[in-house]
Amino acid sequence: MNEKVVFDQLSKDVADQVRVRQTYKYFNGTDRSKGLYDEAIRMGEDVLQEHKEGYNEPQAMVDLVDQAIYNSRKALNGQQTDKHLLKMQLSRAGQFLRSQEFTGLPIKTQQYWEHEIAAAHNIEVASNTDQALANKTAIKVATLFDTMEQMRPQLMKEAEKERQKREAILAKQKAFAEKAAKEDRKAEKKPKKKSGGHRGFWSFLGFHKKKK
Repeated sequence: MNEKVVFDQLSKDVADQVRVRQTYKYFNGTDRSKGLYDEAIRMGEDVLQEHKEGYNEPQAMVDLVDQAIYNSRKALNGQQTDKHLLKMQLSRAGQFLRSQEFTGLPIKTQQYWEHEIAAAHNIEVASNTDQALANKTAIKVATLFDTMEQMRPQLMKEAEKERQKREAILAKQKAFAEKAAKEDRKAEKKPKKKSGGHRGFWSFLGFHKKKK
């Protein structure tokens, strides 16, 4: 009588790949260590698929594949992501966003900066940010500053045009408000028509005094 083959532990270890791939041990690991783990997982998935189709490997084979997954998981050699450079660039950006220099930029430029810095901050606080992405994002933030310096003359011209446009709109609104207020004052000073009293009342009813 054949012994029942147990797949419970193998199933758990194959399913655990989702969690493992979210750890820095995996995503910051060398290609070789990740490759060994990925291959062991593929072997485990094949064994489980064969079991689902009605063909079972011997228990010794199931245990061997599961051991390969365990060993390769332990061999993952990624180090925790170093976000020091990214944090430095974000600190620099944070100070800039609170400065008068930033508020003096064109509106679209301000919106672009705020969007990019928010995205970089999300990458910095995420637990699954690998080293390559952290480095790339730090460089991107630094490049924002470099690009702004190169485009400063053009940006200042655009900001000045925006300022003049805003002032023109405000002046127009102020003139309109003053004109409306002036009209209100005229209406208040204009004397109201006096009522005709009883004479007006009788006239309204159609009675008129006859001339003598």
